[in-house]
Amino acid sequence: MPDTLLPLHRDPLDPQVAALGELAARAGLAPADPLRLTLAEARAAAERYHLFLNGPALPADMREVETDGPAGPLRLRLIRPAADDDRAAGHPLPVLIYFHGGGFVLNSIDTHDRLLRLLARHSGAAVCAVGYSLAPEQRFPHQRGEALAALRWVVRHGAGHGLDPERIAVGGDSAGANLALGLALDARDEPGPPLSFGMLLYGMFAHDFDTESHRLFGGGRYGLTTERMRWYWRQYLGHGGITRDPAAAPLLADLQGLPPLHVAAAGLDCLRDDSLHLAQRLEMARSPHRLVLHGTLPHSFAGMTRHVRKAEGAVVLAAGEVRRHLLR
Repeated sequence: MPDTLLPLHRDPLDPQVAALGELAARAGLAPADPLRLTLAEARAAAERYHLFLNGPALPADMREVETDGPAGPLRLRLIRPAADDDRAAGHPLPVLIYFHGGGFVLNSIDTHDRLLRLLARHSGAAVCAVGYSLAPEQRFPHQRGEALAALRWVVRHGAGHGLDPERIAVGGDSAGANLALGLALDARDEPGPPLSFGMLLYGMFAHDFDTESHRLFGGGRYGLTTERMRWYWRQYLGHGGITRDPAAAPLLADLQGLPPLHVAAAGLDCLRDDSLHLAQRLEMARSPHRLVLHGTLPHSFAGMTRHVRKAEGAVVLAAGEVRRHLLR
């Protein structure tokens, strides 16, 4: 049975989120809006904004490797906890393969630096962050192929980097959660060790705008808009950006036989119902999962951990679930 944590009422925006918006505005910064900037300008703005959010780098052991992707080199960044007791004792670390958010169009491993380091610190696992290709230069299904290439690298070569190919989790936020869930589905059907766990933060799981959360929050009061989500899907898929293909919209897939999943939704997010509907479908499929609704937080809260205590708490909670499933 699922473990579901839901508030009984709709909460107001966390005051520290509002204060963060004011602080960023005084610094002349705002989240990137690709509908009002060129693509190059939006990507540069996203990097600047996340550099401000991240602040000084947290301690961690970091290295980069490359593997073969579907159409060229694929960049992977390995991040270990700073206090790596397992490695000091000669033991391989479990690994969390992580995909950053950004609508498949924006952001990078670098924009998510603080989050990745926090996940390593609080999970006790190494994090393998995947520098997947961005749309529209590369479109679906290219990123699904890169996700599978990252998993295959960990399974085949991870031991040489101190990773345990028998203890692998997947995770991601927003568009990255789409790729993480897609990879869990691929791994279910792929020969090799089964995945141990999945961590999905405010995921972009289906092309569905006829939801209560889009009606409540799609106007942009709390950041992400329905208009922008439609645009992201068009960049990812091409054509009209509409799909019923479960490989692109994993909410529509057969969800049986998946590893345990931690599904975290932001309460003030037009994508909130993507996560709630996913939890309903997981329950119907009898797939183990935990749904947590962080009622006072908006989309992208995992990037706000330096400034917003509840955002950090949500990330620590998710990382603790990774630890519970990988380090037992």
